[in-house]
Amino acid sequence: MRGIVFAAPVLLLIAAGPTLPVKPGKWETTATIDEASMPGMPAFLTKRMIGHATTVSQCITPEQAANGPRAMMENSNGKCHYTEFNATGGKFNATMACEMPSGTMTSTASGTYTATTLDLTSSGTMTGPRAMTTKSHSSGHYVGPC
Repeated sequence: MRGIVFAAPVLLLIAAGPTLPVKPGKWETTATIDEASMPGMPAFLTKRMIGHATTVSQCITPEQAANGPRAMMENSNGKCHYTEFNATGGKFNATMACEMPSGTMTSTASGTYTATTLDLTSSGTMTGPRAMTTKSHSSGHYVGPC
């Protein structure tokens, strides 16, 4: 479950496509949970999530950079789709919805970008037996060739 929460900002970055000039190559993105709430979860466990950072590296092919959301949605096995995506003037906002075996996840994000950097804040809501809400901050950058 935690992997999905951290993967959402990476999907938002990569799936930006032609409206966001993403440089093909290796990208590294770090997501940090700022707030978390899980009904029924002991408070000490929820507090342990706060401040937890996960770094993900991913190679972006020229085709993925050029094709944007369609290429990345293939990687989600059809489980995620955008309900909104706008990017202009170095700023963007997006909403992604994902169907998962135990419920749904909706993630909204807004932030700034260049061809080689990304900085965003996001919030996510998961439904189902492991329902939770999170707020996080992510920053990413181009590392070099794959």
